[in-house]
Amino acid sequence: MEDVRDVGAELHRLAEAEAQDPFDPVELLQKGRRRKRRRKILSAGGAVAGVAAVALAATLLPNLGPAGNQAQVAGGESQESLFEPVPGVPRGEEGADQPLTKAEAIRRCALRYPEGKQLLVGSDTRSGRTLLYDAKDRNKHFCKVPGGDKPSAALVAVAAKDPLPDTTAGQLRNCSVQLWVDLTGWRVMASERHQSKRLASVALVAVSPSGRKAVACTMSPPPAGQSEPGLEGANSRFFTLDSLDKNDPILPPVKGSERADLFAATGSKSTLTGWGRVASNATLVRLQLGSGPAHEVKVKDGWFAIAWAKPAEAGGDFGVLKAYDRNGKLVRVISQS
Repeated sequence: MEDVRDVGAELHRLAEAEAQDPFDPVELLQKGRRRKRRRKILSAGGAVAGVAAVALAATLLPNLGPAGNQAQVAGGESQESLFEPVPGVPRGEEGADQPLTKAEAIRRCALRYPEGKQLLVGSDTRSGRTLLYDAKDRNKHFCKVPGGDKPSAALVAVAAKDPLPDTTAGQLRNCSVQLWVDLTGWRVMASERHQSKRLASVALVAVSPSGRKAVACTMSPPPAGQSEPGLEGANSRFFTLDSLDKNDPILPPVKGSERADLFAATGSKSTLTGWGRVASNATLVRLQLGSGPAHEVKVKDGWFAIAWAKPAEAGGDFGVLKAYDRNGKLVRVISQS
């Protein structure tokens, strides 16, 4: 029994000291086995200790199974089963913010919305952008031009049941469903979630594995009278960071700026959901109410996200949105009413 406790303690220590996101059960077990060999834990009674170690690992890693060597997301399904390729479209990061001809955008929209027969209107036809249908049905009036990773029906169902995820993994999953690009391996730079009667929304910004592309994504629950969540908000889109253009929400440059600042938001006098990028030395963005307390969010490498509704008792319009460095010095005014 002493050996069993020793092995269990070792696995717990490994899990706490070397936790990974996503969790890699195979690597954890291999490390545990290597440590056990070095310490000569396995002896005449080692078989019992080994069985106990695997049993304990299974309780710590509920998704461990026959497909344990594959990334597990969204209910334990393997990564390969969550997405399928879109004919003629590059997968993953290469399919994000891809320049397209109008004809190719129309083809992709027809794949995503087979029922959409109306004329598509819009000139920005990159993947992940929104084109309008010339239609009377307001529930099917736009197309989010898809990338190369079609989400499975099971993944869409999971997103529909959890429209406002409180984990970054869940948020990346829902954004993947929105945009038809597998974002589950992208690095989240900023996110904020707000859920109240006045506003239910999540705002997120993430950067691709290569660092060349970024995604800004907003999530919301189903609109009134609809069963599906608001997965295709027009404020969700991709950016190619080294080739921004006039269609991107670029802010006027500030003196000494080394890169373009970005900002986009939607809201009213009482709510705001948005995201942006400011100078990398900024550490805080502050949204000042007309007559109430300011709302502050942290900045990571210039990126920030906001999903917020001011208290009902706070009067006045939204005031100024500003960014500050670690010393409290104003970096830039992002917007003002």
